[in-house]
Parts: sequence; structure tokens; C-alpha cells
Amino acid sequence: KQWYQRRVRGYNVDKKKLHDTVQICFKEHYYDNETEKFIVDACNISYFKHVFDNTMSIFLLPFISATSRNALLNRGIMFVASSDLFAEMLNYSGKYDSVLDIGAGCGDVTIKFSHLFQQVYVTETSPTMRQRLQAKGFVTLDVDSWINRSYNVISCLNVLDRCHEPMKLLQDIYNCLSSFGGTVLIALVLPYNGSVEEGQIWQPQRDPLPIKGISFEDQLSSFIVDILEPLGFELNLATKVPYLCTGDLHSKYYSLSDCLLSLNVRPSVSN
Repeated sequence: KQWYQRRVRGYNVDKKKLHDTVQICFKEHYYDNETEKFIVDACNISYFKHVFDNTMSIFLLPFISATSRNALLNRGIMFVASSDLFAEMLNYSGKYDSVLDIGAGCGDVTIKFSHLFQQVYVTETSPTMRQRLQAKGFVTLDVDSWINRSYNVISCLNVLDRCHEPMKLLQDIYNCLSSFGGTVLIALVLPYNGSVEEGQIWQPQRDPLPIKGISFEDQLSSFIVDILEPLGFELNLATKVPYLCTGDLHSKYYSLSDCLLSLNVRPSVSN
């Protein structure tokens, strides 16, 4: 029983509580091998590594942000979904030329789907993380210039709750893809709790997403029906996954509930 519970934890959704249009496109995922490997690897990080990271993080605290400290120490590694799930979300058929991953961090999540594309572009605000991304061979774009290019797919994974103007970002993504059409991958932690890192302080979002409801199901429905669809996005596939992060001295790993969405943007009529 414990074995079964460990594998379904983080994936269960009461589909009856979802809006009708979301129910149709929702597919329950499962605890796969890549997810298990990430958790096992996180649990195998040595105590001495955690002690070293904690000591260095305290030393670096006055100089750089927590995000940059994690990048420098190669800790706080994130996991959203396996390569197979990303391919399923994209309905991959070998046709994609380019992808833009907005807010790619150190690229650990980007790597899970980068092999599906001929060209991978990324953006990131942390200078230390940009260096990590460049070292992994990703083309790093300025956070203000990415909209001037064209892509087949844009991914925005756990970024909408970490920027001050998420509605503007969604509109920019739609406008960028609307000329020729494309696919958007979005991950968002629910229940929604937006905040933005400013130096050493986390501040509330200035213009948070107007998501309604309390439960995961209610907020997922509101996010899609009240926000994404009115902007022009068409839901293709939705699922729920645990958003994982390697741990520290207090916990081997951390987990939050993520919705993972695949959405289509139709090309504009003029094209």
C-alpha cells in the first residue's frame, strides 16, 4: 500500500471538480522511472555536500541572490517532468525546429525536452545561471529581445508566479506565436502564490494572475477558462505533476503540485 501511495502522490485530481472543457483534455499521469531516479539521486546527496552548500550559501548571502547562489553551488536542482511526458505533451512527431524556454534556470529541466528540437533558445535573469546555460550549449537570449524571433514551441515552466507581470508575459507569448502558430508549454504551481526575488528579498507580485478558487481543481479550471482561453490559447492537454527540487540539511527533497499544460496558438488570419 505504501509503495502504491508513493507513486500516485502528487498526481491525483478529482476530475469531477474540473470545468467541462478542462475535463476533456485532462490526462492523469503517473510516477515514472525518471521521476523516481531524480528522487533517489536527491536522497543520495551526501550530508557533507549539504553542510558545504549551507556554509557557502551563508558566506555568499551578502553578495548574490539565493537563485545565483544555488546556480554557483549547483544545488536546488529542479524536476518538472520526464522526457517521455514532455514528448507526449508536445505530441512530438519530429517536426519541431526551435524552442524557447523562458526562465530556464540552470537548464536541468530544459535538457528533458531539448533533444526534440534542432535549436534551443533560453532566457534567464540570473547572471550565474546564464553562464550555466551557455556551458550546456544553449543559445541565451536577452530577456527583452526574445519576442522578436520566431519559434515552433515556447515553454514557460514555473515562471508565471515568479515575475511581476504574468499577464503581460502570457500576452507576449501569444503575440510571438500568433503570426505562424505554435505550441506553448506552461507549468504553474497550484494553489497559486506569486512572489518575485529582488536581491535578497522575496516581494509579492505587483500584478498577480486573477486566479479564482481554493482547491487545485478550481484554480486549474480558473487559470484555463478565465485567463488562458480569453487570451486566445487553446488547451490541448493538461496534467498534474509533482514539481521537485533537491533538498538541503532539512529535507532530502521538496515537492509542490504543478499543473502542466500544452496549449495551441492558431496562426493569425492574415498569414
